Amino acid sequence: MAGPEAPEAGWTAFTENITGGGRLELDPAGIEQCIKLCQEHADRMGDLARRANEELRATDLGIGEKDIASAAELARKFDEKAISGKDIEFANTARGLFTAHQTYARDMKSMFEAVLARYQEQDAQIAGSLSVAGTDL
Repeated sequence: MAGPEAPEAGWTAFTENITGGGRLELDPAGIEQCIKLCQEHADRMGDLARRANEELRATDLGIGEKDIASAAELARKFDEKAISGKDIEFANTARGLFTAHQTYARDMKSMFEAVLARYQEQDAQIAGSLSVAGTDL
């Protein structure tokens, strides 16, 4: 995805603000909440992808697809829109959409986990430095 509304556009502005002398404040509890919410969202998207695979299948619509070629073609197209097939790419299906959202939520979770880990490392380093400096007084 590209353009001013793309998720990466927000991260670009965020990064430019920080590297350009902006101020970064971090609430570890808030980051932990973001990690939890990302996992919950990924789980929900995974459930929806599974449901799309099971419940949106259009294998027997009852519109004459067993006897009429055009009805069979229509049923096949509905089925492919749910889970993919020869005419519809996976990314353009219900299951593909939910899977993409699941992947994005997992990626965001990983990013938040990395931010939190780096914050905790830096915090421990600073605490150690202050402790050493305090003993020199």
